[in-house]
Amino acid sequence: MHIIIGIITAIAGLIWALRSLQNAGVDLNSFSPFTWARRRRWEKQLGVKPIHALTDSMEVAALLVVAMAKTEGEITRESKMEILAIFEEEFAIQRKKSIEMFSSSAHMLQNIMSMDEEVKHVLAPSITDFQESHVQKLLKMLNKAAALEGEATAAQLAIIQAVEMQFNSAFEKTDNW
Repeated sequence: MHIIIGIITAIAGLIWALRSLQNAGVDLNSFSPFTWARRRRWEKQLGVKPIHALTDSMEVAALLVVAMAKTEGEITRESKMEILAIFEEEFAIQRKKSIEMFSSSAHMLQNIMSMDEEVKHVLAPSITDFQESHVQKLLKMLNKAAALEGEATAAQLAIIQAVEMQFNSAFEKTDNW
């Protein structure tokens, strides 16, 4: 009988402690493993940089072209017009859409310090969507963007090399190259 009284007392004490914690403002649902897993999944999804979440290959290409032009500082008006022309020519889009792509890419690149280190993460979600012709177009656009202000700098060449390396490793794995 004394064992049953001890178990009942322990259960009552646990319920009282949980009730006191809840009254003190502790969320008891936070102790649930299902709630923790769901919260963790949302944190991982929302904690990603916007440039790492791009899944459209055209948006990724536009971002890389703008990053190439922005590597050596702010983009001049003439360079911006050239980039918009590149977008219209290569992507076969209207001026309004090219301006939107340029603006969104420039906005996403505001807090990026070293783009060559980010290339792997930027290409990861959409690298399977690129075909050989897309890769050649992208490299052509990157070279055009690098040559807008004169010769390509070391930082711009590093971005181009990082892009080539990512595509080479991706196509070696799938043998689509």
